Amino acid sequence: MLRSNSIMSKFCAGTLFLAFCLFPSMQTVRAESDGSTSVYSPVVNGEALRGLSSVGSAESMGAGRITFGVMSPWYRQQKGYLNTPNTGANLYTAAGSFSYGVNSYVDLFASIAGFASNNYVNTNRNAGLGTIRAGAQGSLPFPRLAFLRMGGQTTIIGGTSRNQINTYRADGYNYFETRTGYGFMGKLLQTIQFGSEDWGFKAHLNEAGVMGINNKEPVLLLLGTGLQANLGFAVIGTELNSRTQFSDVSFLTDPLWFTPSLIIRSPFNMNAMAGVDISISKNRSGGDPRALEPYRVFGALAFSLDMLAGRRAAEFAAQEKAVQEKAAMELEADRSAKEVRSLTLKSTNDSIALVNEKQYARVEMDFMQKNADVMANQATADSLALIQAAGDLAEEKEKRSDAEKQLLSTGELLLDAVFFATDKTILTINSKPYLNIIGKMLLKYPKLQIEVAGFTDNIGAVDYNVILSQGRADAVRSYLIEIAPALSSYLGAHGYGMSMPRADNDTKEGRQANRRVELHVLNRSVLQEYGYNQME
Repeated sequence: MLRSNSIMSKFCAGTLFLAFCLFPSMQTVRAESDGSTSVYSPVVNGEALRGLSSVGSAESMGAGRITFGVMSPWYRQQKGYLNTPNTGANLYTAAGSFSYGVNSYVDLFASIAGFASNNYVNTNRNAGLGTIRAGAQGSLPFPRLAFLRMGGQTTIIGGTSRNQINTYRADGYNYFETRTGYGFMGKLLQTIQFGSEDWGFKAHLNEAGVMGINNKEPVLLLLGTGLQANLGFAVIGTELNSRTQFSDVSFLTDPLWFTPSLIIRSPFNMNAMAGVDISISKNRSGGDPRALEPYRVFGALAFSLDMLAGRRAAEFAAQEKAVQEKAAMELEADRSAKEVRSLTLKSTNDSIALVNEKQYARVEMDFMQKNADVMANQATADSLALIQAAGDLAEEKEKRSDAEKQLLSTGELLLDAVFFATDKTILTINSKPYLNIIGKMLLKYPKLQIEVAGFTDNIGAVDYNVILSQGRADAVRSYLIEIAPALSSYLGAHGYGMSMPRADNDTKEGRQANRRVELHVLNRSVLQEYGYNQME
């Protein structure tokens, strides 16, 4: 275990040393193989090809681009089974990868993995060399501005590891990093892109099959999808991966995991990635091993050098310059023709404009005279209307009942003909004719917000009197709305109990006066529209 930790420490130290050595000498990426420009180097996956951590992109790396990548995951075995490491074992892997863009559509790639562990007691191989992989990827020659990319990939898997780690079906995050057998992988890739390489959105789809050289191994089906949001120097990725058998498909209990990741891109050809693989596989029945442990974390570095960036940038700039010069010449010729036509048209228009200007002056004078007459007539009509409105308002005020005058002048009205039985909230029969009159009266003033306020004397408990007064206020409001439904929008009710007496509660007459129901205008500023103000 100490030796395995030493190997992993040296590997990580070497990776960091390589990063710091290459970083100062790298040049800013400015031109892609298709002629487009990008400040940042492309995001690459574990095979040093475009894509996210596991899901690949159908885009090519580009002619002359060399990419180096290092990825190092770790997870802990939290539950041991017969065909898995023991509980508490820490599993580390590290893979170095390389890719080269042969041309705009073909990339070659290779990778080698190693593994190490500690607390791994049920094995005699705590560390060692892992899987060697090599292959080629081709992309279909879609137009440069097309949003869809499609491609294919072939990979030879060299299982040089002497510890498969997980031997049940194709379980484990590290299945392809610690293969003991040889195999062949064929993969189809599709990528949809919106926006630019610096600021945009990509969706990747992968479908792959893996066939072992040993015929006893089942053929595997690999499916993956990834969403990639390019936000300048930062890239947010999410992936969903599945690994199962063609002959015995079981997507839910075989390896199925979700991967969020964050990639930091620099304009110096270096990317750094961190993420976590999260298992969403369901547990198998019958005591069989679960496909994946709950999670695995990983980090990755990628270095990408475009050996032909300068030449492509120069060619692209020359093409752009030629296009711009041609466009400028066509624009100048068109401008000259337009200028000749404009001068001819201007001469004609000036003559017509002079005639029109004289005619317009005469029309404008006539209009101003008519407008002045209209304004004078309107002012006279407005004055007469104001006098008529004042007279109508005065006449209406004279016709108002005492109850209306009381309510509109003070904002309050005592409903002195509303009666209830002792300790009851039911209106007496002789109260209703009076409320019929009040209801019709209130319909004339829809702009008022009115509260039916209930009050009691001081006989009885405070809480009881509040409930009693609220019930009586609600009863009055309900009856008014029953006879005049339009009142429901501007009529409320509130019980105040014994809190606001109008007379002395020590006398019978005072208590009788305090047992009352009143109308209160809540928006008293509106009373001015009906010819009253709060000071009247």
